[in-house]
Amino acid sequence: MEQINEKNFNFYNQIGIDTFQSLAKDGGFSTYVDLEIAYRYIQSTENIVEIGAGYGRCIDFLLTKKHQGKIIAVEQSSKLCDHLREKYSSTVEIVEGNIYTISFAQTIDTALWMWSGIIDFSLEEQAANVKHIFELLSTKGKLFIDIPRLGIQTIASHIDQQHIKLTTDFGEIECYIPRSDEVKEYATAAGFTRVDEINYETATDKKRTMYILMK
Repeated sequence: MEQINEKNFNFYNQIGIDTFQSLAKDGGFSTYVDLEIAYRYIQSTENIVEIGAGYGRCIDFLLTKKHQGKIIAVEQSSKLCDHLREKYSSTVEIVEGNIYTISFAQTIDTALWMWSGIIDFSLEEQAANVKHIFELLSTKGKLFIDIPRLGIQTIASHIDQQHIKLTTDFGEIECYIPRSDEVKEYATAAGFTRVDEINYETATDKKRTMYILMK
């Protein structure tokens, strides 16, 4: 299995918080348009896991909403985890770990895999991770996956419609954007019974697709 995520790991360990926030602003994510869409479905959720918490964008949103449920932030980069612990440890459970092997003491009601997190993985890795997340969810659990809309130019360089590269001073990351039918194949193979698809645009007019996978 091609390990795209391992190639990208150094980028996330090197990127600074300010640069990360600038990328979010350039992409139109600093206004939380994606999270506002997702929150309609999860505002009464007892526990939420964010996969790839980064600098804490989703955490900030949930705390601003005064979300009453438990928030768990999963991040693989030790550097980013240090930042998350320093800023949020009193209100959020921070888990340093890899999505391949992560587990929790209780089942999860909602998993948020936002801001293109899934595209850091190859097609095979994406399918395996969706299956693993399914196994962590409660009987009515939901997984949210947010990606660039296929065929639309992003801030990265496009090798073709599905393969892109982003080059910065902190290194280069390679990404794979799944097609709608591939996301649905992941979902069916994992055991999800329904997939909703929502197209939207960010504050900087970036066209995106959010998938909601439901048990």
